[in-house]
Amino acid sequence: MSKTSGQRRKGTSKSRRASVLRNVPKDAFSFANLLKRPEFLRTCVAIFFFLVVVSSLATWSREQIKIRDGQIASNTRITRIDYSLEDTASTEARREEARNSSPRIYVINATFVERLAASLIGLPTAVAGKTSVDEVNPELAEQFNITPETLQALQLMSRDGEATSAWRRYVSRIITELQRRSPLLTNEEFQLFTTTPASNRALFEGNEKYLIPYQAEAVALPTEQTPSTEHRLAEIASRAGFPEALVPLIETRLVSDSQPSIQLDEEDTAARADTAEREVKPVVKDHSRGEIIWKRGDVINTAQYEQALVEQEQFLATASLSERWLPRIGSIGLLAMLSIFIGAYTTITYPRIAKNTLRLIALCALMAIMLGLSVIITLEAPTFIYAAAIIPTLFAVTVSCLAYKQRMGMFIAFMQCTFITMALSQSIGWFILLIAGCGTMIGQLREVRQRQTLIRASGVTAITFAIGAFFLGLAEVPDLSIAWKQILTNSVVAGGSALIVGFFVLGILQNIEQLFNITTGMTLADYRDPRNPLLRQLQQLAPGTFNHSRQVADIAETATEAIGGDSLLAYVGGLYHDIGKMNKPEYFVENQTGYNRHKDLKPSMSLLIIIGHVKDGIELAREYDLPRELIHFIEAHHGTTLVEYFYHAAMKEAEENGEPINEMQFRYPGPKPQTKEAAVLMISDAIESASRVLPDPNPARIEALVRDLSRKRLLDHQLDDCGLTFRELAKVEDAIIVRLNSIYHTRIKYPEESKPDPEDPEVVEAEKEGDLAG
Repeated sequence: MSKTSGQRRKGTSKSRRASVLRNVPKDAFSFANLLKRPEFLRTCVAIFFFLVVVSSLATWSREQIKIRDGQIASNTRITRIDYSLEDTASTEARREEARNSSPRIYVINATFVERLAASLIGLPTAVAGKTSVDEVNPELAEQFNITPETLQALQLMSRDGEATSAWRRYVSRIITELQRRSPLLTNEEFQLFTTTPASNRALFEGNEKYLIPYQAEAVALPTEQTPSTEHRLAEIASRAGFPEALVPLIETRLVSDSQPSIQLDEEDTAARADTAEREVKPVVKDHSRGEIIWKRGDVINTAQYEQALVEQEQFLATASLSERWLPRIGSIGLLAMLSIFIGAYTTITYPRIAKNTLRLIALCALMAIMLGLSVIITLEAPTFIYAAAIIPTLFAVTVSCLAYKQRMGMFIAFMQCTFITMALSQSIGWFILLIAGCGTMIGQLREVRQRQTLIRASGVTAITFAIGAFFLGLAEVPDLSIAWKQILTNSVVAGGSALIVGFFVLGILQNIEQLFNITTGMTLADYRDPRNPLLRQLQQLAPGTFNHSRQVADIAETATEAIGGDSLLAYVGGLYHDIGKMNKPEYFVENQTGYNRHKDLKPSMSLLIIIGHVKDGIELAREYDLPRELIHFIEAHHGTTLVEYFYHAAMKEAEENGEPINEMQFRYPGPKPQTKEAAVLMISDAIESASRVLPDPNPARIEALVRDLSRKRLLDHQLDDCGLTFRELAKVEDAIIVRLNSIYHTRIKYPEESKPDPEDPEVVEAEKEGDLAG
């Protein structure tokens, strides 16, 4: 029967609450009013600049080539426009061929030839009538190596002291021979001459006349390093008609000057080669739209990579405005949608960000900087694209999770992974890999109370990334036989990247807390230690307050867990919320041993002492450099509530004296709780103080006390700024009731015997006396 009636009361309470909520007037949405809100305008400016940076990075990155020769292509790349381009290699090859095909121009060594002809024509005349070599000029004899036999044969080549016509024919023939058929050349030029086709040789004969092709069998002038060429010279002399007895004489004369009969005209040869090179037209290669540069699975070679670079350059230079800007506008539009979503979600879901635009700016800056690092590293070293994508992304996600808990971390993970996948032009497989790895890290960072938590999280995340990278490689690379090394390397790099992030974040965790003005679980765990100097001092100077704080911390921890809040933060906040009582511990009831010092003081003086413990606590917290989040528990654990005990005492005096009383003078200075955890602590503190002076704390009285004090805080508007809902408040009340019943474990009465009565005078008196505990 009692159970049925209890369920009926519960159902009636819910229906009444729903009816009240339906009748509560809701503010109509007004865009004009929204524009008047300064935080909205600041958010818009922050998101706009974030969009500019992110869209610039993403659109620029998407237009770059993020692969190098030697890597395996994960997708097919084609040309996007028709364009023609000079084939530099082919053009250079043809020009080189033209230079090589240009004739080598030779000219007659006129000085040598004329001197040779003169000496040969005049030789018979010079030795005419001489009967012995001694009669011949020694220089002439040495020049021709004249012997008695050759001297005697020379006498036959002269008549009346002049050379015979036959001799003159012989000389004319050998001169022609040395110019056209068997030229004398230096050893270096001989090598080039004999290896050059006749069609590429020409002899300039004067008067703009050239002998081409120049078909001749050159003879190298003898040197110390080269063998003798006497037999070739003898053949030349014999073909010219000289008698056999005079052939040695001619041979000696030909080589005595060591001069070539023809020479290379370097200037004319170079000019003709330059002209031939200039006349070669550039080789132009046409590329059609849709032409395949490389296929998925190809091992990129240098030619393909350079062709892709050229195609990219040609596209940006010659593509139409629509071809270039429509993809950019599409990317910017998508990024704008994501940016607006980021701004709206963060400011609506997280009041801390909405109230402080600097937090949103810091969050956007973190995402933009990490995106920039990913893009730059990928473009500079595409081989390390896995590290470039994973390290900055996982770092941004980890920091966000530590700063704003798991829900925000997961949201940032989705956004950052989307940005990275889009900026690096990767497939949906990359997004899955990144979000799986980031989700693994986030799932293990609910409470980071120990260093091992972060290390373990990074280790598990590394395994996730390594396995994911392996599967991604199998999905993207068609031929495993040529890519298995790359897949394994990428898996190792992906896993190692996650480990790097974990240890790096662990090293700079204190800087992250300072930058985002947050307190992580590890820091809170340190402050939870009873050996903390401030807690030891509280225990020594105000042991009653210390025990009270521990009870409040336990209750607040339990109640915060019931609504899914940060129970560790609530617990540590409970430990430190009353540290200001150390300055005057004997004025607080939990530290008194029978004598109440407030009996000797006026209510106004007692009020100053009671309220002063909040200010003293804030000063102590700042002196000991407590985190800002813990300071908020100290300043807001009473909010702006009324100190009812002294207010009513002052009212009695005022009635006797006829002096007016201002209620605001008997209220704490505030502020009101700004977080759910601080609101839970406020309720827990008031209930724990009142429950200690509650006679016969049976379940009914405990429930009445909890409901009444919670309702008073609600009706006093103390919970307006903390974001606590009615449903969560009910859960907090239920959790506190269970906790107090476990503390004051009296005999459980039947429901009809233990109906809560909020008007129970003992309950009301306990609530008033609880004010003495501060």
